[in-house]
Amino acid sequence: MESIATETNRFAWQHIAPHFEVEDELAEKSRLRQWADTSVGELYKLFSVLLLMGMCVRGRLDEYWSTGILGMPGFRKIMQKDRFLLLMRFLHFADNNTIHHGDDKKLAKIRPLLEHLNKKFADIYSPRREMSIDESLLLWKGRISWMQCIRSKAARFGIKTYELCEAVSGYVLKVIIYTGKGTLPRASVFGFSSSTAKIVLELFKDYLGRGFTLFMDNFYNSIALTRFLKSKKTDVVGTLNRRRVDCPQDIKAINEKRMERGAVVSRHCGDVSVVAWKDVKLVTTVSTYHNADMAQGRRAGQAIMKPNVIHEYNKFMGGVDLKDQKLSMYLLERKRGIKWYIKVFRRLFNVSILNCYIIYCSNIGQGQKMSHRQFRYLLAEELCAQTGANVATRQRQNITSTRLDRSLDHTPEHLCIEGERTLKQVRFQRGRCVRCAAKKERGQTNIQCSNCKVFLCVGQCWREYHSLDNL
Repeated sequence: MESIATETNRFAWQHIAPHFEVEDELAEKSRLRQWADTSVGELYKLFSVLLLMGMCVRGRLDEYWSTGILGMPGFRKIMQKDRFLLLMRFLHFADNNTIHHGDDKKLAKIRPLLEHLNKKFADIYSPRREMSIDESLLLWKGRISWMQCIRSKAARFGIKTYELCEAVSGYVLKVIIYTGKGTLPRASVFGFSSSTAKIVLELFKDYLGRGFTLFMDNFYNSIALTRFLKSKKTDVVGTLNRRRVDCPQDIKAINEKRMERGAVVSRHCGDVSVVAWKDVKLVTTVSTYHNADMAQGRRAGQAIMKPNVIHEYNKFMGGVDLKDQKLSMYLLERKRGIKWYIKVFRRLFNVSILNCYIIYCSNIGQGQKMSHRQFRYLLAEELCAQTGANVATRQRQNITSTRLDRSLDHTPEHLCIEGERTLKQVRFQRGRCVRCAAKKERGQTNIQCSNCKVFLCVGQCWREYHSLDNL
């Protein structure tokens, strides 16, 4: 958090400072003139606002600060809209001066956060035996060189990530963002030069030799990789592409059209078993601890017999999909933006919240568990309670205390425009009534409160502004 605050302040002044070198380049009402350095406490409030936005979806950003029927007065107390927009504009995670050309440049803006979270995810949680590897897609419609198209995913187009998850809960243990050929080192990993094998070994390298079971689909699986992982005390279960090298010749020679439904063909060599089962289509699996034994299952409400390996695969393969399903109700990253790394940050922040909830559920009694939504509400409240109120909030509190103080002199006054006072005509400064603006009405006046220094219409607006606790 301290690093994010430092880099955000640095990036803000790198952008704002050049504007002040040219006289009158910034407009008088430019939001950039209101910038003040942020702190860790204020960033906690910002993350609380983002968390609440994911729980209450609005069509426009300014609707979160509206004052109409759908207004959220408690939301406005956390942070003002202008301050939120400023913080989101300059939110940064790395020093731009340290970014160099090359493959590392692509993820340089988000790499410090990604590496920190990958380390934390693995250090603070002990997963169950079953793990799964799959890809996930973050919706992104902008221009980026490594954008992917996966038509089987809900997003279809976006930024692809390879993820290692606990199969039962969906806890994310490690994330690799796909950036093209430079995603992984070009050198071989444990003797494997295949890109899919290197992805698996990079994600799973910290868990080798510890007795885990890895579930993968045919995009990653191969006989050679399965044998290697088994030699590292790691079981493997997954589907297999029959065209892969080292796949048994009898499995490759199966004629799918002539094979009867429910038929099984299996071949075994040492600890590795390859099982082909014909259901609607031919399904080929590889496993290090299964054979061709059959078990009773159900399909379309009818009892059928299918291999044990198919049953295990269907039960534990969906770790990444389970994670996506749990996050689908709280899409912090649904808001559009022009910075891809802010979109990735929103997804990583959302994943972090889900991981926290899974850790909470695993360390609490069954009768004391709260729902995912309740957990997010409580987390948002506790983030708001962090020390360090922002400048805008302090200013608003001071204004509120003075406008309701009856002991002060609240009298209407006019302010003459400098240089406009003549014998024939006097022109007064005009401005928008702050009470009319709060009600989303148009109201211009030249009358100002002598104490509050705000423009107000004489009558109802004047009375409401100096009497209502919440405007």
